[in-house]
Amino acid sequence: MASLRKAWAFFKRDLLIDLSYKLSFAFQALDLLIAVAAFFFLARIIGRAPFRSYEPFAFILVGMAVNGYMTTALACFSQAVHGNQPIGTLKAVLATRTSPLSFILLSSTYPFARAAFDAALYLAGGAMFGVSLARVNVPGVLLLFLLSVLVFGSIGVLSATFTLVFKRGDPFLWLFGGLSWLLGGVYYPVEVLPRFLYYAAQLLPITHALNGMRAAILLGAGNRELLPHIGVLAGFAVIGVPASLLAFHCGLRRAMKMGTLSHY
Repeated sequence: MASLRKAWAFFKRDLLIDLSYKLSFAFQALDLLIAVAAFFFLARIIGRAPFRSYEPFAFILVGMAVNGYMTTALACFSQAVHGNQPIGTLKAVLATRTSPLSFILLSSTYPFARAAFDAALYLAGGAMFGVSLARVNVPGVLLLFLLSVLVFGSIGVLSATFTLVFKRGDPFLWLFGGLSWLLGGVYYPVEVLPRFLYYAAQLLPITHALNGMRAAILLGAGNRELLPHIGVLAGFAVIGVPASLLAFHCGLRRAMKMGTLSHY
């Protein structure tokens, strides 16, 4: 119960901060819907052949939604570190019963909820332009979302560790984010890539998250059909989550030992 109360407190704090900028909040939602409209018209001039069983706009729409919450997962942990180092919050947390790791993880509750809301808004916007959501496999989508958030979040924690130790620069964010955007199949099928890049794309979790999400949302694929994608993402999560938490623990100990926890 105490953990839930803490999570709610963090969520409520960030929600109230976001809502305090009402005009900004509204413009962000409007900007998202404008992006959906822009890609709708762009998709009308793209041939369907490379997308196989998918309509181009629907294919791109799911790519935008997944890329959006992946970006949130990659950035929110390092932003929590970088935003709280200058004011000494992380250092102050050491004097409480909330560990710095818990502080960083709990700081992600609202960003992830907002990312899920934005993803739903993408799909709702797509429905306004004719994308059918009648066949969505809701349990499959939720499971794929949970697993992909764990995987993307583990990379985000590694990014936060780098920020904690080295203060500036974040190779995980730009390298993984850039490769995912280029090779992951966000806006075009990975099958159009040269063969060696196609095989490289299979090493990125976003490729499997997108393949699974598109099948579950647009084709109504059953859980058995989604098992290959679920299995790969679960494998990434089993390795990535404990490795990232261990890295953060080691980075925190180093920062404490060097006395640089509040430096930035």
